[in-house]
Amino acid sequence: MPFLLIGVGVDDMFVMCNAVDQTDLKKSAKDRIHEALGHAGPAITITSMTNCLAFAFGGTTSLPALRSFCLFASVCIFMLFFLVMSIFLCVVVWDTRRVQNKTRECCGACACSETTIFCCCGSCTSPKQKEFCGVEESDKAKA
Repeated sequence: MPFLLIGVGVDDMFVMCNAVDQTDLKKSAKDRIHEALGHAGPAITITSMTNCLAFAFGGTTSLPALRSFCLFASVCIFMLFFLVMSIFLCVVVWDTRRVQNKTRECCGACACSETTIFCCCGSCTSPKQKEFCGVEESDKAKA
């Protein structure tokens, strides 16, 4: 069960983050999230509810162990959908606002650059975000 939930949850998070990344960085954070959820929201909702209903129908079997597993999986997938669309979405909004304010990762810490050995060394910033923020890539990063 944990591996099933991790797979479904990571897929939902990937779909949401990919939709946000495909929006125009020049738009406001609110507009980017609105546009991204317009594309990703129905996909996440349909797949999660389909999985939830499939396991719920599996809970009608006469085998007690299989019934318990299916009903537990159905509830878990519904809760996972709720968590992705609430808590994870808040984190995505927070990161989208960070990008809009043109601050870097690590809460904008000064140690987060490509030339230092601290933190992420700028490796978490995509080329699209670097261009938007006006950050020059080092020769090492370009190679």
